[in-house]
Amino acid sequence: MHFSDLQNFITHLETVGDLVRVKEEVDPYLEVADIVNRTCKDPKGNSALLFEDVKGFALPLVANCFGSSLRTAAALGVTNVESLTLKLRTDLRAIEEKESGRALAKLIQGQAEEQGTDDDFLAITHVECEKGLSELPVLYSWPKEGGPYITLGQVFTKKPDSKEQNCGMYRLQVVDKETALVRFHPGSGGGEHLEAWHARGEAMPIAVVLGGPPALTLCAGMSLPEGVTETDFVKYLTGHSVAMAKCQNSELFVPSTAEIVIEGLISPGDQMEEGPFGNHTGYYSDVSLVPVVKVLNVYMRESAVYPCTVVGPPPMENVFMAQANERLLLELLRYDCPWVVNVHMPREGVYHRAALVSVSEHDGSAAKINESLNGSRLLRNSRMIVLLDKDCDLHNFRDVYWRFINAEAWEESVLIDGKAMVVDARASRHRNSMFNGLA
Repeated sequence: MHFSDLQNFITHLETVGDLVRVKEEVDPYLEVADIVNRTCKDPKGNSALLFEDVKGFALPLVANCFGSSLRTAAALGVTNVESLTLKLRTDLRAIEEKESGRALAKLIQGQAEEQGTDDDFLAITHVECEKGLSELPVLYSWPKEGGPYITLGQVFTKKPDSKEQNCGMYRLQVVDKETALVRFHPGSGGGEHLEAWHARGEAMPIAVVLGGPPALTLCAGMSLPEGVTETDFVKYLTGHSVAMAKCQNSELFVPSTAEIVIEGLISPGDQMEEGPFGNHTGYYSDVSLVPVVKVLNVYMRESAVYPCTVVGPPPMENVFMAQANERLLLELLRYDCPWVVNVHMPREGVYHRAALVSVSEHDGSAAKINESLNGSRLLRNSRMIVLLDKDCDLHNFRDVYWRFINAEAWEESVLIDGKAMVVDARASRHRNSMFNGLA
């Protein structure tokens, strides 16, 4: 099943009993986040939440739409993300390239030519928000945060004189109705675009989208290779193109089915202190200088719904989004490192790219293997990697821990590489291993 916009996805979740409507009035200052946090951590299971009466705002608010493996899969139009992993594996094997990024770009280009253009979508009428950002029920999630944060925005940017756009997911702190602060990750597409604009002494246009196709919301958080746009990747995964509409104040294009669109400019040298921000680590992030977005206009579809996510100690919604990304990017890693059997990033360390990696026969040392893994989009800058034999079930904690703690010769098995640690827990690398000779 394909969902071209957020509201169709919400209807689906309610139909299958995976969404709860909260009709009582709730406060976007701490109360909503507290309810979402407790729901995400409910041992009996969690659901998406639609808050119909948000104190001080006309818009309803939806959260935790991607807070389970089933819901992330549904957002991508499948019942299990592994089916898309298999699709990628099969299709990439038919591409002859030396590097996974070029292979994926070639695959996406070929798929686009085969599928043509999907014209089933119609642009939705949007209306201007006279009060700008003040009309949005932006959450204040944790007591010591620097302000309310937009946490599920898809940020569209592009380089000067380029048609290829980047769609990334970056948090924005709201200062007032016409000012927001955006934090670009180091090395991110949005950050590189900003440098290119400011090197010319020009302000960079930016568009922040809330809602639209849920598959695009998921893909906005992925680290895709150069030459592969998030919208093209969504089309490959779902078989449906993303209908786009030109912005009112720039040459940027955004999904025509968006709930809310924020357009703005980031001028050279215009910075303010952002933070603290309650992070997935259980700690507040430090205050730092970040670019200022001067909002030109905000517009939304009639009867819009404001989507958001609450970031905090796992399990939270963003963990399931990250794990869906893991399963898709795994195939790019396997393309470059065919000796990788599987990867599992436990929830508690998924945003540190802390990973359990099972490998087939490999003559290289842990340092050599780590060098290859750290060159991948999936595992670069990993805080910790544990290498395991190909027969190890990475989801069986008892088996993983047994192999980990019984690794021979710790002085040789543990490698500290800068800020990262690698533990080589492969028993098969030792001549006296009981695993040697076993099928």
